[in-house]
Amino acid sequence: MIPSSASRTSLILSAAFVVLASGCGSLSNSSKSISKSISSPSASLSRSSSPGDAYEDDVRDFTSAYMKSGGDPSRLMTQVGTVATKHGVSDWESNESTYVGIGAGMADAKVTSAELDGYKATIATNEEQAKWMQEGYDDAK
Repeated sequence: MIPSSASRTSLILSAAFVVLASGCGSLSNSSKSISKSISSPSASLSRSSSPGDAYEDDVRDFTSAYMKSGGDPSRLMTQVGTVATKHGVSDWESNESTYVGIGAGMADAKVTSAELDGYKATIATNEEQAKWMQEGYDDAK
């Protein structure tokens, strides 16, 4: 069975994490950032004033690295769920910090306003989530 494009992307990202975790090989800075934001929420906690801020920072860092590395935006939310799990955030799909972090990460990744509008239409399931994404994007600019 030939894996789908999304499956291949997941396999590639998983392989990159394994290589990084073992300390072997040379990975791009974006792959290192992705791994860092998933594997060490405490790094953001040390620069943030609360666990909620640390979660938002990690979502921002992850989203930026994910977008810069050419990650499939349609799979972004699944990957953000992994960051949420690392932080113990169970209702992340309704969490303001999730969407503010995504918006800020997209700004960091130099996503245009027009592209952001497209992502909001795809990712946000209601107006409030789209508003939070826009706020994160605007604040990071």
